[in-house]
Amino acid sequence: MTTNRGRKDVIRDRMAATGESYNVAARNLKAMKDMGATREAVVTQRWRPVDSLDLPCPCGGTCEPGDMCEQCHAQHRHVARYPGSATEVETWVDRYECTGCPASYTLLVELPGRPWGVAETVIQGGSAEEVVRARVFPGVVHPLLKPETPEED
Repeated sequence: MTTNRGRKDVIRDRMAATGESYNVAARNLKAMKDMGATREAVVTQRWRPVDSLDLPCPCGGTCEPGDMCEQCHAQHRHVARYPGSATEVETWVDRYECTGCPASYTLLVELPGRPWGVAETVIQGGSAEEVVRARVFPGVVHPLLKPETPEED
């Protein structure tokens, strides 16, 4: 575990090397640390569905086979995945669409080890109330939250 003093030294070293402010250097170091998880989240979300149901789904093998449609009796196909919660970073939504009609449905899925962002507890308001706030990884599209953008100096 890195001590606070050691962390500050690393940030100051980056400041000296890059000319960044303390906050920007700290944020960029954190982003570098999260890069592997960010890449995994983008891969988890961005894939193209296959045209044939005979081929395995390119989502990574975590989806269920599509149910039969109640309207036309064709099979549903896994077509998309996106974050499914504003604070639970390992919760995703899988969207299935019917191959024979416009019917569709969604399923909430838990993907341990594949977060779409980072959940942090922050102090909010004058009463110092603790709330959980999620930060979306860059490149991940969340239907309710915006990705973090770098601050301008």
